[in-house]
Amino acid sequence: MSIATRMLLAAAILSLGSLSWAATLSVGQPNTNCPGAIYGTITAAVNAASPGDTIEICPATYAEQVLITKPLSLIGVNANGVGRVLVQPSTMSPVGGLSSEAVITVMNTYGVTIKNLAVDASKNGTSGCAVPVAVIHYYNASGDVESNALSGALVSDPTNCATLLPLGSGFGVQVDSSGSGSFRVNVANNSIHDYTRNGVLARGAGIVVTVNGNTISGIGPSVGVYQFGVFLENGPVGVIANNTITEGLCGALSLTDCKSARSEGVTLRSPGNGTVVENNVITNAQSGIFINGGSQMIIRNNTIRNIQGYDGIDIQGTASGSFTQSLIQGNTIFNVTPIGDYGCGIWEDSGTGVAGNLIDGTTVNDAYCGVAYVEADHVLPGDYNNALYLLLDTDANPTNPPPTEP
Repeated sequence: MSIATRMLLAAAILSLGSLSWAATLSVGQPNTNCPGAIYGTITAAVNAASPGDTIEICPATYAEQVLITKPLSLIGVNANGVGRVLVQPSTMSPVGGLSSEAVITVMNTYGVTIKNLAVDASKNGTSGCAVPVAVIHYYNASGDVESNALSGALVSDPTNCATLLPLGSGFGVQVDSSGSGSFRVNVANNSIHDYTRNGVLARGAGIVVTVNGNTISGIGPSVGVYQFGVFLENGPVGVIANNTITEGLCGALSLTDCKSARSEGVTLRSPGNGTVVENNVITNAQSGIFINGGSQMIIRNNTIRNIQGYDGIDIQGTASGSFTQSLIQGNTIFNVTPIGDYGCGIWEDSGTGVAGNLIDGTTVNDAYCGVAYVEADHVLPGDYNNALYLLLDTDANPTNPPPTEP
């Protein structure tokens, strides 16, 4: 070996020695089978970890709230055939200087993965409009929420909260920011259920959220306030795909009460340009997909069933002044049961800034009408069965649709 080669090898060895290798920390409870566990709480491990470390959490119940402010991975692991790691604080309060509370809060960092945990916010004790509650909250942060069971974001007595958002709210996954910076959060393959307001909420510009392959189960209008499976508001760009979303029907509620506390599968309230909603299955709601402002979106190949109150897809441009240049294609909608007189596969509101969109290949079976559209859009042929009216021009009938019998 030449002297030059030896010098290069020595320099490489010295360089490797100066690197900081990511470590794996183990968390376990006393009297549970968790070989090698050093830490008895998740918080202790988080505090001890260096950026980039992985924290493996053994099956047990952990009665704590967790705050993460550095890149880490929290992974639930199996031990001797047991695989449920439950994070369930006995009480909850705001952390990290935020005005909201969550079981796990990730803030001012990136690269945080939360995987294979059961996280339960049901002991939050919050009532009315005082404090929003989330199971997992990413604030000014990026990362992955994958293969978890997220539940219990229920706020008692939310019905007197006048605002749509955020008060009187319980969220499965909440993603928002202070208004500056760019953040990406991936929410994939989770079970999300028992929330007051939103299964997944993304709010604010600069956020890119992917919501893929989740099962999201709401309570519907019986909770007493608006409820949404996935809600994008004021600027986030989203890819919402391959989810199964179930809300709830009106039941014994009156027409007025059901409409004032309606549930929607996916709600887009002025999202970022290029948002995609595709290949979702949405059932038992008052509106399957509600679009309220936005542009250059793709709403494609969704299956929507058992809609009671409004329409399979509702479209208006009022949140941002317009809804334009978007593709609504290949959606299949079954059983739109009106409360009152009307309920269509797709309904666009006249006079709300809807223009330049293409509606193509819609399949509707069992509704008052197939597609109710505005003249500024273009509707290509669809397949409409058991619809009283196949196509309706809402510009011609903005406030007085045709009667329910021809």
